[in-house]
Amino acid sequence: MLLRRALRSDPTNEYLLYRPTGASIDSPLLVVVLGASRHWQQQVATFIPACERLGVTLLSPGMGGSAHAGYRSIGREENRADVFLHDCLREVSLLAGMDATRFRLFGHSSGAQFAHRYLMAHPHRVESAVIAGARWYTFPDTTRKFPFGIRSTKRLPDIAFNPEQYLRVRITVLEGALDTEVEVFRHSEQISAQQGKHRLERARRWVAAMKAQAQAHAMPSMIDLIEIDGVDHHFGPLCREGRLIQRIFWSLFGATVDEQSAITSCQ
Repeated sequence: MLLRRALRSDPTNEYLLYRPTGASIDSPLLVVVLGASRHWQQQVATFIPACERLGVTLLSPGMGGSAHAGYRSIGREENRADVFLHDCLREVSLLAGMDATRFRLFGHSSGAQFAHRYLMAHPHRVESAVIAGARWYTFPDTTRKFPFGIRSTKRLPDIAFNPEQYLRVRITVLEGALDTEVEVFRHSEQISAQQGKHRLERARRWVAAMKAQAQAHAMPSMIDLIEIDGVDHHFGPLCREGRLIQRIFWSLFGATVDEQSAITSCQ
């Protein structure tokens, strides 16, 4: 059963938790961060059949509320989304008796914006990550202040971005080949000039920038972009026609997922 729990240390915050049958202290942990949507619980439930079959514990922090309105960019000092996630991880570790120090990470839409910034800020916590449909990215640019680049900012005084650490995290970027809508980005001319006019172009540019930084540091590239034909940004079509669940579990766990059950769970 997918449990909806209030965080003990702050009951105004919620998270979803799923423990597979027979889960042990060594059960791998998947953190799923989604966009702000009234369908949050329903979307997270699509992961349950695969988690049950593979013995994966699932945690999804409820980032969509007003308390974490700035979670896409980690938040501000007094309202940090990364701190909220760490509180959830600490509670799950106590409740489930498992090590939640490191985990696999998936983010979609606004959740993808948080997820890629989180792994760049806390690479020691993330074993591997899948990023899908981010609206815009933090580029590995030391000359530009976060969140446009990785130069430090006063609003996150304890975070320092270390390329030699975050470049070691295996990242798969999934992007719908039809995710090319421009209209929603017209108010962000500064971002568009740096990153591109739509999500697909932005994903391409960010992946290219991360590859270039790895090359500059004489490190192997650990990032790949997969463009999914026939789908755009929306979660349902990505699941049904884009085989999103199968792609996530293959990328993060090297495991195949029954296609029919994954598609059925997305209905």
